[in-house]
Amino acid sequence: MKILKSVTLSPEQLELVKEKPSGVLVIRGSAGSGKTTTALMRLRQLSRSRLARRTRLEHTDPVRVLVLTYNKTLKGYVEALAAEQVTTDRNLTLTVATFAKWAKTLVGSSVNVDADHAEQLLRRLARDFSANPDFICDEVKYLLGRFAPGDLESYLTTRRQGRGASPRMEEAARRRLLDEVVYPYVRQKAAKKIGDWRDLETAAATAHPNLKWDVVVIDETQDFTANMVRAVLAHTNDETSTTFIIDAVQQIYKHGFAWSDVGLRNPRVRSLKKNHRNTRQIAAFARPLVDGLTVSSDGMLPDLDAATREGPKPIILSGRFRGQLRWVLDNIIRKVDLANESVAFLHALGGGWNSELLARLDAESVPYVDLQRADHWPAGDEAVAVSTLHSAKGLEFDHVVILGLNAEVTPHGAAADDTDLDGLRRLLAMGIGRAQQTVTIGYKPTEASTLVSYFAADTYTKISV
Repeated sequence: MKILKSVTLSPEQLELVKEKPSGVLVIRGSAGSGKTTTALMRLRQLSRSRLARRTRLEHTDPVRVLVLTYNKTLKGYVEALAAEQVTTDRNLTLTVATFAKWAKTLVGSSVNVDADHAEQLLRRLARDFSANPDFICDEVKYLLGRFAPGDLESYLTTRRQGRGASPRMEEAARRRLLDEVVYPYVRQKAAKKIGDWRDLETAAATAHPNLKWDVVVIDETQDFTANMVRAVLAHTNDETSTTFIIDAVQQIYKHGFAWSDVGLRNPRVRSLKKNHRNTRQIAAFARPLVDGLTVSSDGMLPDLDAATREGPKPIILSGRFRGQLRWVLDNIIRKVDLANESVAFLHALGGGWNSELLARLDAESVPYVDLQRADHWPAGDEAVAVSTLHSAKGLEFDHVVILGLNAEVTPHGAAADDTDLDGLRRLLAMGIGRAQQTVTIGYKPTEASTLVSYFAADTYTKISV
């Protein structure tokens, strides 16, 4: 599967590559603005300068470079990109990992992460608290990820970040949540000697405190928790070059934090405005999905003027799944240049959703890779990928296909500002934003997802199949 082509940096990207080497730099920009490309080119520049500095000062320790991502699919992609940028040198160590893998390496066996058992404990407490245990579990995971273990009381008065406004949690409800769910959950985990992912995050902050990194890059920071960021910063110092890549519009997990939460009062923030990936038509198609959503200062809405390339309008296929798939095989798979172009089939859910798709690809002798299962970026010649929308975060393809966009696979609450609906809107916009040339979406008319109603009629071509 191909990765990003070598690119010539634009003037605004080149400025960031040359930014002051030490300290914290936040690179923000909308989908397609080249944030990851810029950060990795900066990584190359910083690695070279640190190696030269090491030689000049006659240091004996190797230059230590860390690149972290949220999920393993993006890790594999970034790892392949980083390997192209960082010259192999016995005096430089390059670590590319998901946060979870990096943290586990740090803490060893000191935290027994038993996520399934911990989830059972939490759900039992959540059911006793509310008729909506899914929401309560999400809220507990959010606050345990945002606040340090000794600072959980700050949840009572701190403004919520990272999700919509409904349902609301007033201070009285927050007090009950702490007393009836959070504190009992923490006690029960301790009594059973099990931990969850939040325990891993906080433990990573104190593991091997004397080991400091020289260069750090964090991709898709909007989906990190505050405690993840705190853990990373605990392993840096004033001379470390730390780069955070972020776009809050593409936040697809309900974590949310402010820079001040992690001790960064005034980080250097630079923005990338040009859209180098999408066509104007794709940007226009995605824009209504995120219009009206709460966007923090670290987010940038898709801008039609930022995309300079023209292309065909996205296609919406209306009909049964089999008809949607037949149209895609006839009009995309058989017509595009698979020797030089990539096609991604994305879906809102994992599991067995793609059994019919995979059977048809096999029947048509179309080679493909399943990116959900890829810890390393596939090095073969396959040009077709299947993935969930979540796993496609941070990637890019020439053609993006999202079939079966029905209500069944996009469940949410009834309120217009429901937290789950807001998250689905961001998720779909992110998926559409992976495309360089074309976007095709399919749904069954009698079972259409609410998300279909957000598309503006003048931004797509509709075809009945």
